[in-house]
Amino acid sequence: MRAWMLALAATTVMLGCDDEDSGSAAPPVEQGPTFHADIQPLIQAQCVSCHQAGGAAPFALETPEQVAAMAPAALASIEAGRMPPWQPDPDCRRFKRERLLTADQKALFKAWVEAGAPAGDPADAPIEQAQVADFPADIATAPLEPYVASTERPDDYRCFALDATFDADTFLAGAQVVPGDRAVVHHVLVYIVPPEKVAAMEAMDADEDGPGYTCYGGTGLGNTGPVVGWVPGMQPNYYEEGVARFVPAGSRMVMQVHYNTLAATPAPDLTTVQFKVYDAPQPYVIDTRPQAHLAIQIPAGEEKSEQVREFTHRGTEPFEIAGVAPHMHVLGQRIRVDLLRAEGDEECLIDIPGWDFNWQQSYEFQDPERIEIRPGDRFRLTCTYDNSAANQPVVNGEQLEPRDVSWGEGTLDEMCLNFITIIKPFEVREGNAFSACRASCTGDSTFGCVADCLGVSPDIGECVIPALFGAQGCANACVPQAIASRECLIGCLTESLGAAGGIAACMLDVCPTTYQPLADCMDAEMADGACDAPLTACAGG
Repeated sequence: MRAWMLALAATTVMLGCDDEDSGSAAPPVEQGPTFHADIQPLIQAQCVSCHQAGGAAPFALETPEQVAAMAPAALASIEAGRMPPWQPDPDCRRFKRERLLTADQKALFKAWVEAGAPAGDPADAPIEQAQVADFPADIATAPLEPYVASTERPDDYRCFALDATFDADTFLAGAQVVPGDRAVVHHVLVYIVPPEKVAAMEAMDADEDGPGYTCYGGTGLGNTGPVVGWVPGMQPNYYEEGVARFVPAGSRMVMQVHYNTLAATPAPDLTTVQFKVYDAPQPYVIDTRPQAHLAIQIPAGEEKSEQVREFTHRGTEPFEIAGVAPHMHVLGQRIRVDLLRAEGDEECLIDIPGWDFNWQQSYEFQDPERIEIRPGDRFRLTCTYDNSAANQPVVNGEQLEPRDVSWGEGTLDEMCLNFITIIKPFEVREGNAFSACRASCTGDSTFGCVADCLGVSPDIGECVIPALFGAQGCANACVPQAIASRECLIGCLTESLGAAGGIAACMLDVCPTTYQPLADCMDAEMADGACDAPLTACAGG
């Protein structure tokens, strides 16, 4: 216990022993917390990464005078749970790199404010903590040119194609985002663009004037999870020894930056991303997979609209996850993910009771660092929205009227989405994961094999489904059966969890009366090899 706490407990101090001296004894001194001895360490650890000159926050907290001036407002934000910005409820689960104050630290700050925010003796300041060593980057990549954030709106969301090209398979050992214009860069998310989507990214970039293109809920390239993210206070992200993020040859990267222009006038920004690279393949790789509740329907005017979906692990082998990354838009109020064990137990994976789109990030489990997901286990994703009149966004200075809202990429659409970070053994494959899966298929059901293989490669269905049933599809005779099975197929795709197998079984379980006619029709259409070429093209072959 600190000395000042002991002093507060003391009520009298007896000095001397004879009557003559007893009247001259000095009154006891109650020594409370001071900035230099007690508060400065909290400010350095939890606040200065944002609240510094040129930082993302609207004011600095670098000197005793600055902190004292803002102390009452800071206390109100701390007690309200707004600061430091950390969304997950620690009673659900603890994560690495938390930005949290303990109850004792909050009480200490309150005692300091109520004592008049005394500075104390500078000699009492703790030894300054050593700064994080420079990140040993092997690759540094950035947009092709700087971008100046738009001041026409307070929040500007922009996606940039990064200039790095990956001519060979690459195994990342760690990553770090280095924001350029720290005064307006609010958060950053970086995504891998697989070879088959590079042309689409370049087209979106070319369609808009200036660097990059406008984006909001995602990159517009499908639901793939971020490789690395940044919010103020983030430290370099190193993967576990023997674990890598795999970047297939021919890939690019796209970076989404959220600029907030309320605190400062934007300057040309050239935010960069740095990667540390292994010099050889690693035994395990990270694979981020989406769990998307695509059927959300949020009625106009409804103050508490709760949308729930479960995702079942239908495979035959367990796998491990190391983290989660929930996502909603601005109507979102709360998002929670629970793990429902096949034997009946439940455990909370993450709970964000006060969702704030502006502080989203991915979260890595602290203890244990990995959680095993066994066959039959289910993820329950719960998203709660406020679509009341009072919670509508403001566009061009006017608050919008409530309307029915469903899934979409746009600013006024919504999402109910969670990414799981899977740690799995690395497998050397000829071609991409989809083509390798198809090559290994055996059995009588050709379509069942193709359906199962959709689960191994993110967003491959965006190519395969049109190849089968589009205007020039190879199996157009089966379009009526495909339409009847569409919602079931999409739902089962979201349960694939990055593994081959399980999708056909899921459809047989969930919608057997529509799946079986589709499978029978498709097997007949695919028997003569008419679909081999378009499916090979989807696989990049």
